[in-house]
Amino acid sequence: MPPAPRSGVIALCLLALAGCSGGGGGGDGGSPPAGSAPAATSALQPASETSLTGYFRSALQRDASYAGDTLAYAQVSAALGAPTAATSAASSFSTTTLQETGVDEADLVKTDGSVIYSISASGSARTIRRHRIPASGTALALMEDYAPQFGADVVLNGLYLDAARGQLAAVAGSSFPDYYTLWFSPQYWRTNATEVLLLDVSDPDATRERYKLRLDGQIVGSRRIDSTLYLVLRSYPSIAGFDYAWAQASTARNQQILSTLQAQSLLPTVRVDKQPAAPLVAADDCFLQDANAYWTSDIITIVAVDLASAAPRTAARCFVGSTEAIYVSERSLYLATTRTAYARTSLVASYPATMSTDIHKFALNGLGIDYRGSGQVDGHLGWDQNRKSFRFGEHNATLRVITFTGATQILTLGPASPSTPASPATLSILEETASPAALRLVATLPNDRRPAPLGKPGEQIYATRFLGNRGYLVTYRLTDPLYVLDLSDPLDPKIGGELQVSGYSDYLFALTENLLLGIGKDAVSDGSAGDGRFAWYQGVKLSLIDVAQPSAPKEVARQIIGRRGTDATVLHDHHGIAIQNVGSVARVALPVNLHDKAPDRYSGAPSDYFGYTQTGLYRFEVDTAANTLTARDPLVAPAAPAFDPNIANDRSVLAGDQVHYLRNSDFISGPW
Repeated sequence: MPPAPRSGVIALCLLALAGCSGGGGGGDGGSPPAGSAPAATSALQPASETSLTGYFRSALQRDASYAGDTLAYAQVSAALGAPTAATSAASSFSTTTLQETGVDEADLVKTDGSVIYSISASGSARTIRRHRIPASGTALALMEDYAPQFGADVVLNGLYLDAARGQLAAVAGSSFPDYYTLWFSPQYWRTNATEVLLLDVSDPDATRERYKLRLDGQIVGSRRIDSTLYLVLRSYPSIAGFDYAWAQASTARNQQILSTLQAQSLLPTVRVDKQPAAPLVAADDCFLQDANAYWTSDIITIVAVDLASAAPRTAARCFVGSTEAIYVSERSLYLATTRTAYARTSLVASYPATMSTDIHKFALNGLGIDYRGSGQVDGHLGWDQNRKSFRFGEHNATLRVITFTGATQILTLGPASPSTPASPATLSILEETASPAALRLVATLPNDRRPAPLGKPGEQIYATRFLGNRGYLVTYRLTDPLYVLDLSDPLDPKIGGELQVSGYSDYLFALTENLLLGIGKDAVSDGSAGDGRFAWYQGVKLSLIDVAQPSAPKEVARQIIGRRGTDATVLHDHHGIAIQNVGSVARVALPVNLHDKAPDRYSGAPSDYFGYTQTGLYRFEVDTAANTLTARDPLVAPAAPAFDPNIANDRSVLAGDQVHYLRNSDFISGPW
């Protein structure tokens, strides 16, 4: 589900917080000395039934302060409106775009090059469709429209294809209005559930159900590494008769309930098929962080499911407290938390002027989930849940993290305050230590030796990407500074080069080792807003960036789609792009809502919104040898019989010389 759309004026967008990559304020730009040990309070402590019970009894009373912040679902929806990588693509067909190669991510479409599996996203009764890709022509053959049996309180929203074992894992979660907006309202997570249905798809004629797991908690992230599916769930204790608002008349009853409460009864359970529910995780498999200032009774559970086992096999660990984001590499899972309390409203969390982020590492090995230590970095990861994972990158046993360390006052229209920190972004590099078990901060950038800022005063963080020994960072206010970070020496990171272009990139995709594709928006300044450094978003921009010489990156080609108001699925979800490598050519396809009709009262100002024109799959070819970007005719969706401009669930598959565009649950196909 994408975040709320950005405002037209960058400054106003930042003031509103929603949908802005940078979020609110940040720290003072400083960092602990390189090589110093993390603060002891960042570490997680093993829990027991006794310690966990004491935590819940205390936290459930403090959580009462959050009860007044929540709104009814209908109120939230009315206030905000409806929710609106390296690629592992082989030469024969495109696959899901991934942040990390080898770490699969759930999506609405999966393919093995012969069959396309897709979710029919019409209403709550979603089905799984199997289409065979033809050997010739472009007409897909519908093999099956399978209706999986999920609980009435969950909705199918993601697939994993385990082609080696002929099986499909279908993941369903509770229907959640404005999911990201309610992230900071813990009590909305009381009764949610997640279901995983493992399906045998080896028979081309009939899908068969192997087993179904029902787990307490809302899914907030998942990944598949080989034969193990990892889920991160968020739950909140649901206690019969307990008044979470702590009305005066309920105080005595609440105290009585808490006096007999036991932690294990609050932890999530798992049910296999129709068997009785059993504990998913034991109190002794959980962790606490007493110093987390944002104390809540949230339960974050990391679950491993063995997809290679004929019978269901799971393992789990849990962290009790507040967690903001997850990142998964091929060997590790990281949870990001904060010990800084938020200035909160009913709808969003506003980051304070000074804060830090704690990072907790768990090593992954099949069903093994082992806590390896914690560390701390300055700043925060921003508001946008879809981009937080991209702030991280693990390479050669080091973790690289980019955080926002700007100041609150830069979010106003007008000149930046003299007290604004020099660097809106900070790079931190951590490594695991065995004794004590911790994530040790070994380097930061900027630093005393290399003080050049990452971004200019007033800029926000947009795209971030770590690829091998390099990092890429886009900050933005008027122009798009792309920074190439040299991370070959983790003890001495440095800025390798910088590129200034108009507009910005939301995501960066590596087409080759030295060629990036940035996708975002073009922007134009009218020279009158604030200090003259603000801009108006325009059409969708594709930017081809040559980084063969890191010290001198250059934009070698660009394409602009449409005018102000044009939108693309990939701007909100990195799965909304398909990339297929055919020799030295990368084929790129992305669903777009085109706005290209001049308004009735067209002033010619960059703030003019253009009228809707059409929806289609926009296609491009990148010659990675010649560094050229060529547009092809879009595959346009028909407006009849019932046109829907929402493109959040649009996807595409490129197979051979065919293109298949999933639009409103149906495929539109054609030759490339």
